Amino acid sequence: MTRIAVLPDVLVDQIAAGEVVERPASVVKELVENALDAGATRVDVEIEGGGIVRLSVSDDGCGMDPGDARLALGRHATSKVRTAEDLGRIGSLGFRGEALPSIASVARLVLMTSPDGSGLGTEVVADRGAEPSVRPVRQTKGTRVVVEDLFGNVPARRKFLKSQDAEQRAIVKTLTTLALSRPEVAFTLRAGERELLALPSAPSALDRFVEVMGRGSLPVALPVSFAYAGMQLTGAVSSPEATFASRTFQWLYVNGRGARDASVAHAARLAAEEALLGERHPAWVLFVTCPPEKVDPNVHPQKTEVRFLEPSSVHSLVHRGLRLALTEGKSATALPASVLSEPFARPASWGEAPSAATALAESLGLWDGGAATGASAPLGTHSTHASWEAAPAAAAVASPAGTLRLLGQYRESYLVAEGAEGLVLVDQHVAHERVRFERIRDRLEEQGLASQALLDPVTFEAAPEEADALSRADAVLSAAGFSVSELAGRLFVVSAAPADCAAEKVVPVLRDLLGRLSDAAEAGGSRGAESVSRMKDVLAASLACRGAITVNRRLAPEEAARLLVDLSACRDPWTCPHGRPILLTLAHAEVLKRFGRSSG
Repeated sequence: MTRIAVLPDVLVDQIAAGEVVERPASVVKELVENALDAGATRVDVEIEGGGIVRLSVSDDGCGMDPGDARLALGRHATSKVRTAEDLGRIGSLGFRGEALPSIASVARLVLMTSPDGSGLGTEVVADRGAEPSVRPVRQTKGTRVVVEDLFGNVPARRKFLKSQDAEQRAIVKTLTTLALSRPEVAFTLRAGERELLALPSAPSALDRFVEVMGRGSLPVALPVSFAYAGMQLTGAVSSPEATFASRTFQWLYVNGRGARDASVAHAARLAAEEALLGERHPAWVLFVTCPPEKVDPNVHPQKTEVRFLEPSSVHSLVHRGLRLALTEGKSATALPASVLSEPFARPASWGEAPSAATALAESLGLWDGGAATGASAPLGTHSTHASWEAAPAAAAVASPAGTLRLLGQYRESYLVAEGAEGLVLVDQHVAHERVRFERIRDRLEEQGLASQALLDPVTFEAAPEEADALSRADAVLSAAGFSVSELAGRLFVVSAAPADCAAEKVVPVLRDLLGRLSDAAEAGGSRGAESVSRMKDVLAASLACRGAITVNRRLAPEEAARLLVDLSACRDPWTCPHGRPILLTLAHAEVLKRFGRSSG
């Protein structure tokens, strides 16, 4: 009896489908990429039941004649590759047609296409691996593909799909990503009678980015343009005044293809941290253009990841280019040559500034020009030593780490205190965030948050993912104190907000909440009461973060003392709602060891 057997073609296609088709969004991605490669100037997507029941993609691209239409559903059929060398210089989004047989093996697929304006076209029907049938049909120039009952013949795959709402969110995200890569193409997405996405053609990537984020919701979008090591970085980024709680609104494209890369992600994160000096995230769309031989787009079966030949150069390109855009070129200050020519010497006294240092400070606009006696100080900085020492806060203060003596602030972001065990640093933002989180969470559990009607209702245009979330989050928004109504498409009006939310913060707080709800929905895994509790946690965390004391803010000694007292009353005073530590302790023994006073 033989143990080795050749698998039937139907089973081979179903296995191959697993590499390309994970969910309805994967089908949309493959079909829309085919449409874009066919030169479409308009792409229309329609879905039912989150794309599981039915989805269709229509385009006005080049279309196919009967012979090509028949071949398109054959295995290993493509218009993109002819030789092995072509694999190293792929300029398209995919291999035309190679996804169609995989999709047809796990669903019912109908393809209608025409290469001209004659009105005559070809229909190809393939039903779950069966031999395709071909017949003439009336069809305008372009192609329309309809996919029905996805994974209906593969119940083991079907049961792992998420809810219809979750699958719809994934389709919105996928089509948004594709639309940002091709601003010159018009896109629409409909779910039944509801229009989820309507993007007309745009003159540039920056215009498409603003359109996606919502005109009026993004105060300023800054252009990105930087060249380095034979590569180009272009795109757009939100201004420092418009930041977000998560990295939801960040898109990367490499040679026109949406992609992920750890080096680029780190470079962008580093640039944001340096330019924004906080824990918020900008929205951006970045296009890296490099020679095809310097990037491998075939690392992942779905081509969602890339591998660079020179990752360090790409890191520098993105880091420097994005930081330059975020700071609008003001991250560096030119220094006069005289400043650099005069050597620095130790001052005669600690209160006396050396002349070169004074010149340097003046050139940067930091020194106020007073006598160098210690009475003058760099502008924009403040000495808090005397006020902290004289304040009552210098006395013992209760804290989660025991009784502390407050010494001051480090970089106006961290409280510095002395305790029995050693030196204690407290992150003032996350400490206040924890205090607010527990108070808001308790109010949610007891009675819900107080709401106030806005004298002037706020109108804003939501991003596609936000609009989709707003359409199904009435209960959560109501519990948060928001009253939001849809005007048309992605345009919404906020008529009520949480009682402690300032008018100018209504839209930012709402967008933060929607972002966190989206992240929580992606994580999934909760049902029933557990899901309700999780949503309350997300809601409390979102509201707590927006109203918390920020970094780079000076606190009066009394404020700092009160914060520690409030923190000590929390159920979990050690981490913020997102898991970051609140307190760090440097033991006295470790201090002695660092200074060489102890051999321990």
